[in-house]
Amino acid sequence: MKKINIWLSDLTHTAQGISAATFPLGVSFVYSYSKKMLRKEFNFELFKFPSHLSEALNKELPTVLGFSNYSWNFELAYKFASIIKQRNPNVVTIFGGPNFPTVKEEMLKFLQKRSNIDFYIEFEGEIGFVSLLKKLADYKFNANKLKESGVTSLNVTYVHQNRLFYGPRERIKDVNVIPSPYLTGTLDKFFDLPLVPMIETTRGCPFSCTFCSDGAVIKNKVSRYDPQRIKEELNYIAKKVKKVDELIITDLNFGMYKQDVETAKVIADIQKNYKYPTIMAGSAGKNMPKRIIEVAKIVKGWVLGSSVQSTDPEVLKSIKRSNISSSAYQEVIDFGNSTNSSKTYSEVILGLPGDTKEKHFETIRFGVDSNVNRMSMYQAMLLAGTEMASKADRKKYGLITKFRTIPGCIGIYEILGKKHSVAEIEEIILGSKTLSTDDYLECRVMNLIVETFYNNAMFEEIYPMLRALGVSPMDCLIYIKEHTELYSKKIKEIVASFVSETTEDLFPTWEKANEYVLDQNVINKYIGGELGTNELLLHRVLLFNKFDDICDLMFKAVAGTLKQKNLLTNAIEDYLIDLKKFIFMRKKDFLTKTDEITKAKFKHDFQAIVDAQYYVDPNSLNVLKNPVELDFFHDQKQQELISNQVKLYSAHAIGMGKMLQRTNMKLMFRHFVKPRTYVKTSEETRKHY
Repeated sequence: MKKINIWLSDLTHTAQGISAATFPLGVSFVYSYSKKMLRKEFNFELFKFPSHLSEALNKELPTVLGFSNYSWNFELAYKFASIIKQRNPNVVTIFGGPNFPTVKEEMLKFLQKRSNIDFYIEFEGEIGFVSLLKKLADYKFNANKLKESGVTSLNVTYVHQNRLFYGPRERIKDVNVIPSPYLTGTLDKFFDLPLVPMIETTRGCPFSCTFCSDGAVIKNKVSRYDPQRIKEELNYIAKKVKKVDELIITDLNFGMYKQDVETAKVIADIQKNYKYPTIMAGSAGKNMPKRIIEVAKIVKGWVLGSSVQSTDPEVLKSIKRSNISSSAYQEVIDFGNSTNSSKTYSEVILGLPGDTKEKHFETIRFGVDSNVNRMSMYQAMLLAGTEMASKADRKKYGLITKFRTIPGCIGIYEILGKKHSVAEIEEIILGSKTLSTDDYLECRVMNLIVETFYNNAMFEEIYPMLRALGVSPMDCLIYIKEHTELYSKKIKEIVASFVSETTEDLFPTWEKANEYVLDQNVINKYIGGELGTNELLLHRVLLFNKFDDICDLMFKAVAGTLKQKNLLTNAIEDYLIDLKKFIFMRKKDFLTKTDEITKAKFKHDFQAIVDAQYYVDPNSLNVLKNPVELDFFHDQKQQELISNQVKLYSAHAIGMGKMLQRTNMKLMFRHFVKPRTYVKTSEETRKHY
């Protein structure tokens, strides 16, 4: 008897580089569990890239086709489902994921509008998918007959004759019943693709933030995988990974639990044995700062920080969130900054209910004054399945929203021999009862300035000096925003372009946004990068590429801020000249000119300044009688890291923006030494000052 083909996909857009350049971990759990429970009856296949799924469909159509549904890939998945249904209505289409309403009335409307979805699975898809497949088997995989019977299934929702059928909701009590998609070889083929491996060590979140789909009560209980399994998976990944330096831990609160310490020890051993991962990404827990620090001491390259979203009590109350205490937050950040290879971050969301321009600026100031070296600033999005997207919250807070194409999530894809245009549309908050649209725009310009001049250590040498003089770096950033007369012609053009792109291509309804972007001439402009980019990341790249201009502006703003406060002296002016040259030598073209050794002379002892972590008062520094010449260079390890990261994120501006945002740039800036006779690859010259 011929086995039935069951195909699962976690698709990503690829027209502008790989939009979601990660392993399809979530759907691979569904795949692994289903294969374990139904091995004898079905053939299972797993897909990530649209082109791979398209090639398979040209050969045959499966009996069941399942798709993961996130805000960044739903339309792509639905386009595949719709075209396949046109070819053969008997193919059963199943969707699952967090991008789905939680109110039954809205579920009904969603599935009525998206009639090519036969069944939707909520929460953990593993048990829901297996339960549904068993019921479908009873009806010989005739979806219509199953629906006519009115049979409900675990975690499954469907519509029949405009009536919603809603099965019981349940979570997996022991996640260890799910076979590892790594150890079973399910994910082996994805190691050959330019994708970042991900691993889940816990599932669930104890918090209830209204803007997040994981804030649902049913997801509050946290489940954990067996430590031995985690150890084996991590070692498996390290042995298989190819030219990728990154590992993502998908846990929502990594480091908060005592078992995370053991996981950290395993990762540390792997880093020692395999030199992987160089970069580890994972959301730090919102509680237990001392344990988070303990974990961070063990693991190298963890991007350490804490999401605050807002520091205002009223805003936090409106989104049902409580932040880590200021003292605990500072403790985590101070530790993260204490190691040269670490990078610290804080996340902020603009436009949350109750937000204002002043509150947003103060939230940024909190992060900057806490010495975080990356402020991640996001626009508030209304996501399906979240409380903030409910009619009640919209009305209560007077949320002003518009629709736009999600940057990078667009393309023209071949499906069953024909090309189809697809774009993902998101709803963003542009204002509210407390935040005017003009103030919103002012905040966005401030976000661009912070992203360019503060984030990821681009000018990390300046801010400790300001702090040593009793000046908040935020004052300097505000000075940049307010003194546009200091901008070069090119900077003015880039900022004007940013303002334009922040306000354009926004539409009052999803339908109008979708109709506009799918016009053939328009979508080609999106794909080519003329329209629809992530304006914050793109314009940061444009400014980054004008390093001379932004460096000049940065130092003019520093001098202006100090003069404004009656702190600018001749000694400080002399130091700023030397410091500007030092920064220029370390960071000019650092992603492209990696095999050159350059030289420059300095009147200040930068080795001592670096040892002091740049926290110096220039008025007390000794000026060298004889200027010292320094050599600036990349070592072999840096050259390999830069090469891998550039390949991973591609040469496209959007990809470069993601790299500047996600990658630890401190690992890529040039080293320096006093001139000597040396072999460039020797250990001595690799010493990181």
